[in-house]
Amino acid sequence: MLPFAAFAAIKSSKDLRHDLLDGYDPLVPPTAGADVLVNLRVFKVVGVSAASSHMLLKVWFRQSWTDPRLVWSPGDYDNVTSAYFRAASRYDGASNNRGVNEIWLPDIRPYNLGEGFEDTLQPSDVLVNHTGGAFWSRPGVMDVLCKFDGLARFPFDHKLTCPIDVGGWMLDGQRQRVGLLDGGYEGDFVEDDVDSSATLVEASAGSSFTEWDLLSLSAVVRNLTYVCCGDDPWPVILYEVTIRRNASFFYFYVLIFPPTTLAILAISVFFVSPAVGERLSFGVTLVVASQFGKLVVMQLMPICSELLWVDVFLLINELVTLLSLLESTLVLFLHHYESDSLLPSWLAAPRILRSLAACETADERESVLTLLFTRIRHAAETAVAAEKKARRELEAAAGTSLPPSDSEGEEEGEGA
Repeated sequence: MLPFAAFAAIKSSKDLRHDLLDGYDPLVPPTAGADVLVNLRVFKVVGVSAASSHMLLKVWFRQSWTDPRLVWSPGDYDNVTSAYFRAASRYDGASNNRGVNEIWLPDIRPYNLGEGFEDTLQPSDVLVNHTGGAFWSRPGVMDVLCKFDGLARFPFDHKLTCPIDVGGWMLDGQRQRVGLLDGGYEGDFVEDDVDSSATLVEASAGSSFTEWDLLSLSAVVRNLTYVCCGDDPWPVILYEVTIRRNASFFYFYVLIFPPTTLAILAISVFFVSPAVGERLSFGVTLVVASQFGKLVVMQLMPICSELLWVDVFLLINELVTLLSLLESTLVLFLHHYESDSLLPSWLAAPRILRSLAACETADERESVLTLLFTRIRHAAETAVAAEKKARRELEAAAGTSLPPSDSEGEEEGEGA
């Protein structure tokens, strides 16, 4: 059984809460305005997505203010110096209604969040002391929409900075003044030296075997004005979270080394003999492999108008492989080309006709016509020879004789 003093303390706490909340309106801020102090502790970096510009932080969001309506004399309530009050900051899943706050709560929230602050922070009660001082601390996850600074040097962006704006939404600086609590921030930072790290307070704080570490955090209060609200000041806390990448070797092994190797292999085809038929297929394989590397990078990087270092790097490697394939195609074409002219017959004939029209004497016209007939005869003989060669290969493969083609029939007829 509890002693009588414990029963008295419980009854005094119930009486205290009843007396303080009697006639209290939680929607009305303190009459003289409230000085709300904010402290953000970054417990650990959960994850960073550069492709979607998101950063997940495990945080403790703390607020402190003074409400003159919650002042009492401890002697009147068996020396009770503190009390807890409900702070409903989430929707009730059953009724889909927001719970009722017992006391006034500050209108403070981060502006650049991907998900509502009330839905990501865990509910917690407010601790109020007899002087009216209130302290409200909630743990949770912040899904921040970042404007990363330093991402253009990916994957050599060892440090990225993400700004977070925290301020009032409906209450301006006249009714709610915003300040920093104990400097405005805390964090389990790692020092700039790679071989050393900061001391952790909790065993679960910080991160290990992760891509990102929390390097530094800063906070400063600024007064902003908006067109909708005249000249009323809106105090906003600007947090700048700086994180450091720990997986440089991974990105070198996955993104830098394969394209560089493909570019070197693309140059190596220049030393392969044109008689080797696999020279062209090897170049096509290198081009396909370079395109596959681009698909890997697209999953890691945002689609944006800014030119990134990795984009230039992959573009240069792709051009090297394409030029190598073009060179192989040209070399193989020249190596196996058997005609007297590089121009095709459909392009050479109009050229000869134009030359014929420009002739002034009969001898010149006869010379041009002789050249034209010679080329036509050569083209026909080349086509017949190619057809015969193809037939012989087919007969050798099938082991039987094929019926004579039209061209062969015409030759036999002429011989008869």
